[in-house]
Amino acid sequence: MNDSAIFCKNNQTDNSTDPSCQNSNLSPYSPIDITTFMHIFPTIYGILCSVGVIANALVIYAVKACKKKMVSDIYVLNLAIADMLFLLVMPFNIHQLVRDRQWVFGNFMCKAVVVVDVSNQFTTVGIVTVLCIDRYIAIVHPTSERRTIQWTIIINLLVWLGSFLLTVPVMIYAKVVRRQQMEVCMMYLDGPEDMYWYTLYQSILGFIIPLIIISTFYSLTLYHVFSSIRRVKRKQSVWAKRATKMVLMVIALFLICWTPYHVIQVVNLTNNSPTITFIYAYNISICLSYSHSCINPLMLLIFAQNYRERLCHKNVLQSSQQSSKITVVKGEGSIMTNDPSYRCTVI
Repeated sequence: MNDSAIFCKNNQTDNSTDPSCQNSNLSPYSPIDITTFMHIFPTIYGILCSVGVIANALVIYAVKACKKKMVSDIYVLNLAIADMLFLLVMPFNIHQLVRDRQWVFGNFMCKAVVVVDVSNQFTTVGIVTVLCIDRYIAIVHPTSERRTIQWTIIINLLVWLGSFLLTVPVMIYAKVVRRQQMEVCMMYLDGPEDMYWYTLYQSILGFIIPLIIISTFYSLTLYHVFSSIRRVKRKQSVWAKRATKMVLMVIALFLICWTPYHVIQVVNLTNNSPTITFIYAYNISICLSYSHSCINPLMLLIFAQNYRERLCHKNVLQSSQQSSKITVVKGEGSIMTNDPSYRCTVI
């Protein structure tokens, strides 16, 4: 979750699961320090939103620019769309921070923004998980007949549907609540017990279970790659290692951006008197989770050669008139073609 969806106990007017609300035991100077600290985030979020929208738009364009798409392109496209939808509602969160948490857009938009926020989390982790499974199948079982564009589209649609269903509790509990003479958009739970179970629900389904699946399949993939290096051709080994490294970068980025948030959310369940340091860490973890939607497409544009080439495919077209052949890297080897639009290297 984020600052637009604060978990609060309705039987305590001055205490919520947002640590920044729990300032009764802090020093007299801490409210000023926290206010100053919080005023930094609208600028940071604004930069993340602007850069993220441009980067995701470039990734979507790069995928669309290729006439013959690979399976991995479908996962990347859906990941970019999920991040783009989240970034498009981020201005509402920025506005709320600028107004010191006051929400002015009504109850419907409150539910909509929080649902998109949480849905993005589930969708992102779902796509990263199935992408890891796809890499395992592509490398360990390269002749699988089920690994097709059609099946990949169906799998991604199921991920979107599952993410939508997992946000049902958000649709029920997200609302605008009047708090301290102002309206705030938050998750209004019935008490500490509901807050406890919802936090576990979000962390287990949105992080722990996917992490176990990702770790398992990536370990199996690495085991296969290293155990078969001596038994396959050098080009095949290089391709497998490159694909594995790229997926590792996607997974590592996800873990770096989301692990602090989920750890702090769980710790916060038993933290009745948060320190200023904890409040800082809490808000930084939220900012870090937001940054995933911006850094992920940037990483693809910087490190994935095929997406960079698609963005300048017009230049490639001109240069192809001077060279007779262009290599197209495909699953298990390469073929030759004169059409630059088919230069589709899978990640």
